[in-house]
Amino acid sequence: MKKLFVLLLLCCYHATSMHAQQCLSLPDVDAISFNGAGYNIDVYTKIGPDQYSRKSLELKSKETILDKSSNMNPIKWKLNSHEDTLNRKDIDDSQEKFIEAKDLHTADFNSYIGKAFTVNDNGKWKREGRKSTYVLKFLRPELAIMQQLVYEDGKHVYNYSTLSSDIPDSVVTWRSTNTKQLIPLVLEIKGGKRIFLLYDRYIPYMIFPNPEGGIIYSTLDRLKPVEIEDAGEKYNGSKPYDFQYFNIKRHYGVQQTETGKYILLDQLGQNVLKEEYDSIKYDSRFIIAQRGNEFDVFNLYLDKLNIGKPKVVKEVADTQVGCIEVLNEKGAVYYDEMGEDIGSPDKRRIGLCGTVPHWEHTILKKKGCYQLQIYTNGPGTPIDKDERYWLSDLLPTDSVAFLDGQKSFHRTGNSWIIGEIDMHPEWIRVGRKGKFGIVAYEYKQPKNVKPKLITKRVYDWDEKTEIYPTVKVTGKIIFPIDNDSIIMQSDGLIYFYKDNKVGIFPRDKAPVYDEIKQTTRSFYHITKNGIPGWLDIKTDKEYWE
Repeated sequence: MKKLFVLLLLCCYHATSMHAQQCLSLPDVDAISFNGAGYNIDVYTKIGPDQYSRKSLELKSKETILDKSSNMNPIKWKLNSHEDTLNRKDIDDSQEKFIEAKDLHTADFNSYIGKAFTVNDNGKWKREGRKSTYVLKFLRPELAIMQQLVYEDGKHVYNYSTLSSDIPDSVVTWRSTNTKQLIPLVLEIKGGKRIFLLYDRYIPYMIFPNPEGGIIYSTLDRLKPVEIEDAGEKYNGSKPYDFQYFNIKRHYGVQQTETGKYILLDQLGQNVLKEEYDSIKYDSRFIIAQRGNEFDVFNLYLDKLNIGKPKVVKEVADTQVGCIEVLNEKGAVYYDEMGEDIGSPDKRRIGLCGTVPHWEHTILKKKGCYQLQIYTNGPGTPIDKDERYWLSDLLPTDSVAFLDGQKSFHRTGNSWIIGEIDMHPEWIRVGRKGKFGIVAYEYKQPKNVKPKLITKRVYDWDEKTEIYPTVKVTGKIIFPIDNDSIIMQSDGLIYFYKDNKVGIFPRDKAPVYDEIKQTTRSFYHITKNGIPGWLDIKTDKEYWE
């Protein structure tokens, strides 16, 4: 074990930009063999004419204490000795690929960083259902990606992942149908000959570098090598897809140090941010590190963003382009992954289920009595349902509506996925004598109720509907009917107005602000007692200008 540690240090001396755990130097190894499955690699040392000793090289997970949200497994090399001695015929009979150090090239790993390579597999590798080009990119020393790229517009390339920057669908460029992030590892054997292993919980790719680029073996086509060649800037247009489907929790983890501070580790065990912080958040597309009242924010390229002097930084979920909302000296601002000030971010595309129920809530008035109808239908329901509830405590002269002031609204089983606001149908806005309040009801059918089944022929289909008896319900006033106005806005907040001030129900019992206006998802510009400031609606914390 001590000898292995020395070898690791020796390798790092020759590749100073690499982490110790990234490189393994075995200067006595004359050859390697592998079966193309992506797991074990055998290494051989020649001990006599046509005689070899053998060791097995594995990559194992290393036990490390990290934050509970992390799924990252730090890796370590493991070299297992075998007692057997093999001749070349024994090795060839095993049907493994045997490659000798003398047939390889010396290569500077650093010369690959920042480059893209075309994989010339001639269509042999499995693809995502369309003709695409495999492209290998080395983004930085500890991260490479393998992409399947197509050159076309975005009308038929459906991307459901957040991207690093926006590409309009009308633009013809290189677009990714699949991106796989990998950790480059370097195995150095006799004569300084190097082999690049691309790791993702196993080794799906092995590269034997040469001056033109190299030869790559893949688990997609075992033991059949293909060439890679330097592509120059050909695929630069695909950069927004570099972190497509990137799972940040698989690549990083937060660890507490002996000082009580925190560092961000990658799978190689290195301190990614090079510093300690009081807290580190890494939800999806950004790393937000805080020390005291100061923030350092990094994108997935590990570039530190220039976003002024933030008081608060939050990552915005489910956007088309990675986005944060920041409260700084400019006010409340959205920034993209490149640190550019942007307008309101677009939501990420999502796939919806077509067989979900639909609900139509309607307030009806019949003979001076108010009823709430809940009609359930749609492909997610075998039989339509018509339920009605008599709001027995309301007066014929009352003004009755849902919280948004409307008499009806429609929702489906997909509503929560696409972010439609909760209309709170159990809360009814009641206007009485020019004042407004909120009355709460419970809509529940009695036990053993027997609805009437009605069948109606619609085209060639029998449409069945269950008609339930009207249920009498009595409400409870949960907000007094003494406000000048009550309205639910598109942000889902319920605003109430009284004496020229505004409050938020149910947070406030009395209005507290002179003015309140949403600027970003979390931040609202407020004026309170004549003093301007900002409200973080997610934490209810106020900041003053």
